[in-house]
Amino acid sequence: MIQVDDATLALGGDILLEGGSWHVRPGERVGLVGRNGTGKSTLLRAIVGEVGLDRGTVTRRPGARLGWLPQRAVSGSTRPVWDEVASSMDWFHLLKAELDAAGQAVIADQPGAAERLADATEIFRTQGGFAVDAAIGEVLHGLGFAPDRWHAPCDTFSGGWQMRIALARLLLSRPEIALLDEPTNHLDLEARSWLAAFLARVPWTVVVVSHDRWLLDRAVTRIAEIRSARLHHYVGNFAAFLKERESRRADQLGKFARQQAEIARLEGFVERFGAKATKAAQAKSKQKAIDRIERVEAPENDGDLPRFRLPAPRGSDRVAIALRGATAGWTTPVFQGCDLELERGMRIAVLGPNGAGKSTLLHALAGRLPLAAGQRLVADGLRIGVFSQDLAAELPAAETALQWLSALAPLVPPQRIRAVLGALGLRGDDALRELGGLSGGEKARVALAALAIRPHEALLLDEPTNHLDAESVDALVDALEAWEGALVLVTHDRWLVERLATHVVRIDPGSIRFRIGLRPEDFERPPPEPVAQRIAEPATDHVARRKRERDRDRLVRQIQALEQEIADDEAQMASLQERMYLEYDRAAALAQERRAIAARAEARYATWEALDAELTEGDGDRGSARVR
Repeated sequence: MIQVDDATLALGGDILLEGGSWHVRPGERVGLVGRNGTGKSTLLRAIVGEVGLDRGTVTRRPGARLGWLPQRAVSGSTRPVWDEVASSMDWFHLLKAELDAAGQAVIADQPGAAERLADATEIFRTQGGFAVDAAIGEVLHGLGFAPDRWHAPCDTFSGGWQMRIALARLLLSRPEIALLDEPTNHLDLEARSWLAAFLARVPWTVVVVSHDRWLLDRAVTRIAEIRSARLHHYVGNFAAFLKERESRRADQLGKFARQQAEIARLEGFVERFGAKATKAAQAKSKQKAIDRIERVEAPENDGDLPRFRLPAPRGSDRVAIALRGATAGWTTPVFQGCDLELERGMRIAVLGPNGAGKSTLLHALAGRLPLAAGQRLVADGLRIGVFSQDLAAELPAAETALQWLSALAPLVPPQRIRAVLGALGLRGDDALRELGGLSGGEKARVALAALAIRPHEALLLDEPTNHLDAESVDALVDALEAWEGALVLVTHDRWLVERLATHVVRIDPGSIRFRIGLRPEDFERPPPEPVAQRIAEPATDHVARRKRERDRDRLVRQIQALEQEIADDEAQMASLQERMYLEYDRAAALAQERRAIAARAEARYATWEALDAELTEGDGDRGSARVR
């Protein structure tokens, strides 16, 4: 489906990919991964044709239907959502046009029209044409659109919802090749879970760039990694990729070490005996052996991200933070009468639909949002660390990341600060760039590093993995798992929730529920109400039924006529038989005439049996209504 040969991509003088080759076969679902800035999105754009390669070729199967979802896709439409997402369903419109044409052919009584209509109806049915409205409803529901918003104009939705509209339109178009760049951006937890399950069952060829570990583990069958400007290919999901990559790296390191030891041994011999006349020939032979060695490359030095540990919390009361009868909201209350205790070692995932008040609860626990009613109690000496996306805007623009973090934690060695920044995706000289020159995502990583280098007894994290690549998420989760403090987590990342959460706070409009452990329904929306089908199969069958009824009437008339003719033949044969006895002098002629009538009757019987079988097959269990 996609063939990349000897591809080189450069951007702003930096080589992103050099000599990369890649063959994506029909039906494969590939996760394209790599650290931020390695060129994943640029490679997708090259496959689409939006950017050119500096060298090499990219080809797609001619005529293959392409679906392309860039990171900042928006619908750009003013149509109702339902009409917009259905607008690219060319497969459906083609099948519907053929079904309609076949129905018109039946009405016009064209030769072969009944067979054409039967074939068109069967194809339409098997391809989901009669269930198209249910399919549209499933996608809209899965992506989080409430039924009362299905027919709202697209331009009344925010940018994040515009992204969902564009994604729904692509999914319903049934492309043969789907290229998706961060499709889980702006999706809530339930929508991410639904999308992973949806992509896992489609028959298309899919290439997806994503940092969502759940999707990469559940939906893909292969991984392509961009690392050190090279493409590396792996079979399996993201978890299998991590194991296989480590295995390859260990194997490469072993081969490199053994070869280096052998080269050192040979070079030692040459250096020791090269000047001695008695050993000169041997030394020369050893040097030739060294020159002939095909060198094994050293493993790439940009291997796993550095791991880090969060500073251990000091001993504290069993209950770190408690809310008693709390009511809170920024303008109007989003929850009332909330009783909640955050205990040491507890890891709470706050779940619920967007706008239900998850971030509001986190800010109330942090003390950033005063309660409208009730109490907030905090253990003595408790150190609380809070992360939210707006922290990035508060960073001093003129300082470097290393300077700012060193000032926050003057006792932490610079090398440890740089290790934490590296683990979160800011490597090398990035730590020395001024904060004002960093992107929003890079600033968010600096703010997250500020929590990781200072000790806390409670951490309240609002979407901490936004802007982190999958490996950085892995490093953060390992650190949080090993940490023994109290954690409250607001996130749309299912993999993160399943790795960390011990308790759940579920916020829905008008209610807050607290319980131990996770359940499958925490990640899935309740099924939608059945969608009424605008294209009902019986309506189309009515045309075919009219044709079948006309054909049946014709068969009955033909059978009745044949039965009458057969009865007449039988009567003539009986009359001739009687005359043969009475008119014995004409017996031979009468016998010949009777044989001719008998042959004609036999032929009519054969025709009758064929018509009767056709009528019986059409009637099924109803039986044939014919005169005997």
